[in-house]
Amino acid sequence: MYTKSKNRLLRGEMGLGPDAKIECNKRHADAQDPSLVRRMSWSWFSAELVRTPSVEVEYRVRGDAAYVALHDFVRSDGETTINGANRSTLADVRGKLTFAPIGCSTEGWARFKSRMSSVFAVHLSPPAADRDANDISKIPPSLYFENDNLKVTLLKLQRVLDGSSINDHAYAETLGLLLLWELEHVADPRHSQLNPVRGGLTALQLRRVKEFIEAHISKQIGISELANLVGLSQFYFIRAFKQSVGLSPYQYVLSERISVAKELLLKRDLSIAAVALMVGFSDAAQLNRAFLKLTGITPTVFRRESGLC
Repeated sequence: MYTKSKNRLLRGEMGLGPDAKIECNKRHADAQDPSLVRRMSWSWFSAELVRTPSVEVEYRVRGDAAYVALHDFVRSDGETTINGANRSTLADVRGKLTFAPIGCSTEGWARFKSRMSSVFAVHLSPPAADRDANDISKIPPSLYFENDNLKVTLLKLQRVLDGSSINDHAYAETLGLLLLWELEHVADPRHSQLNPVRGGLTALQLRRVKEFIEAHISKQIGISELANLVGLSQFYFIRAFKQSVGLSPYQYVLSERISVAKELLLKRDLSIAAVALMVGFSDAAQLNRAFLKLTGITPTVFRRESGLC
């Protein structure tokens, strides 16, 4: 009987996503504990980055939500199974992906080689009312496959998790929806072309969304909130909004935040950190990153060029 590890959990209080997680336990009582470095959740999905040293571990994902993972480890021994059927003893799984739909448990064990090993996993529980999103229930489980598009999206989400990218609710949810669509494409190439959206949003729907964003610019704004506001599924809303505005909802929210930030930065009595909080960023670093991305200069340079420094 192995000893249960005391995993370290750092939660990102971003929503009420699924509580599913990788259960990682050391196989020998005197071994160093594996560590769950960070976990964050949004309205219908959660993500976690698990890092473990060179130890022998057992792991399990119960199947309470759909599970997609990007692996970065080499093992000298071990095996992984999905529902006890799909089985793999592949040693080098760096850059490989795993997918298991809801109801399929993934488990196994590994003796890692002398390097820090990691798994970045996303647990997906799409809204039952969103038929587009729930198409992933038809996707069969798959162990250690490759797909460049999925890998890129997972790496973008991982950067949100580790703080090296913009931690914006709308951005994370957009990546989650993109992940769903890419999973469908993996299973059925016919999904490579999105169904056309006829007419985009109505004038009333667009006005409601823009007014909501303006009124809540200092807060986290989720794609699910905006979609519910106009009575559309998240999949349909993103496509209809982009057709109407020319930007994705996330890009529009980001541009509005930066637009308001420019006005506030012209006030000498406001620090850059204060401006960041007033336009919905968690800190000055997040504002700096977004401001530079959209304008090509930092807030400090913007102030200097405006004659305020």
